[in-house]
Amino acid sequence: MNTLPRQDKNHKWGVLVVIILGSFMAILDNTIVNVALPKIMANFGATVDQIEWVITGYMIAFAISMPATSWLREVFGLKKVFIASLALFCFGSALCGMAWGKDSLIAFRVIQAIGGGAMMPTGLTLVSEVFPPQERGMAMGIWSIGAMVAPAIGPFLGGYLVDEVSWRSIFYINLPVGAVAILAALLILTPSRLPGLARRFDLVGFTSFSVFLAALLIALAQGQREGWGSDYILSCFSISLLSLGTFIASGFLLKDPIIDLRLFANHNFLMANIINFVRAIAIFGSMFLLPLFLQNLLNYTALRTGIILAPMAISVAIVSPFSGLISDRIGPRVPLFLGTVLLAFSLYLYKDISLNSDYWFLFWPQVIRGAGLGLINAPLMSAAINAVRREQMAVASGLITVIMQVGGAFGVALLGTTLQRREFFHYAHYLQQINNAFSPFVYRAQSAMQELLLRAGHAPAEVVAKGKSLLALWVQRQAAVSAFEDAFVFSALLITIGIIPALLIRKATLPAQVRPIGVPE
Repeated sequence: MNTLPRQDKNHKWGVLVVIILGSFMAILDNTIVNVALPKIMANFGATVDQIEWVITGYMIAFAISMPATSWLREVFGLKKVFIASLALFCFGSALCGMAWGKDSLIAFRVIQAIGGGAMMPTGLTLVSEVFPPQERGMAMGIWSIGAMVAPAIGPFLGGYLVDEVSWRSIFYINLPVGAVAILAALLILTPSRLPGLARRFDLVGFTSFSVFLAALLIALAQGQREGWGSDYILSCFSISLLSLGTFIASGFLLKDPIIDLRLFANHNFLMANIINFVRAIAIFGSMFLLPLFLQNLLNYTALRTGIILAPMAISVAIVSPFSGLISDRIGPRVPLFLGTVLLAFSLYLYKDISLNSDYWFLFWPQVIRGAGLGLINAPLMSAAINAVRREQMAVASGLITVIMQVGGAFGVALLGTTLQRREFFHYAHYLQQINNAFSPFVYRAQSAMQELLLRAGHAPAEVVAKGKSLLALWVQRQAAVSAFEDAFVFSALLITIGIIPALLIRKATLPAQVRPIGVPE
């Protein structure tokens, strides 16, 4: 393997800047669309479960495309794969901006995600190969400013564009950024060749993994609407289980599987990815929920929603570089543990969210969540990458991002389903109380409604009927609020699963003579 010349010792920082540009753009699109969903729904006349596929379809395609990246690297080289993935992502973005219906938008989002999915692990591998192990925590901390601030900036930027321009502009904005990233990659990335022939492509593993993920998420997303015991949903779960079995079998039986499952025999890699998975479930799921709550129940504009979410971006940006340095010095265990606890606590604070929640109630959990994310991101990445051999870094980088995207898609589907189920539960509970004419709660609520109507100038004959209508509307909104409370608490509980692996992770011992290796083309 070639090494970088000594006079190019600062070249690694140029590579890092290029990767941050591409990663920021790819991850930004995971969340920038969230605040535009109400406008897209109105434009195309779509329902919530239909428009959910604008998010879920992107995440599925994003995750499915990643395992093929290490094979593409061996055939074409990292530089060519990275630039091609940037170009495909920009092409998909342009198509999304021209979409004429919900189905075409979902299809173009898949094209966009294929480019983004190949871009992420390729970029992580480039960073891992130009920085030595003892500096990777710092490098990952700087990278995570772009990679993990993007989900928080996305709603703010998306809100501004949706309100001031149009929802289509959230896709067109990728084009100038992508052009700059492609030009920088052509000029900065150093070409070199990898010795030997590329391994044979694992079509069985790739196909079975794709079918497993798609069938599982379809079942989770549509289970509430179709019925969990319906033939359709049970068939999806069965196909998913069968495909998972095929994928695991091929992973251990084939010489060169699409995803090397033996990596999970490595203690630190396994622990880091358990944290990675539950973090993604809670964060992507909760970031799907919060804009819906703010816009649908509190009637916030898209821009105001983005302002509520902005503090998390600032908090992540401040904490991330320091967490990388701390991880390099004392190991990943302490920042991972503290970050996981803060993340869970920030989500739990929304257990009291209501129609009267003010800015500061919404503000502080966002700041705490950003600090938690900042403490987790860099130590998690460096712990996982440093745990594997150098020749495994490309596969490991891809697998980390695959698990993050699988967890994110799973989180959106799982928390979306939780929200629907709990809303039905609370609505039935409130209706039961309302139907009890002797309930003091019902009497006080009806009296308050009637008094408001009388003050508004309504005739006494209309007051009783209108009061009941208002009470029914209040019950519906209150059931929705209670469902959001439950969904946030559930996401906090999911995050606590990561506390145990955070405590079990070990500090890696790094050889002092390790030097960065060349950047494959």
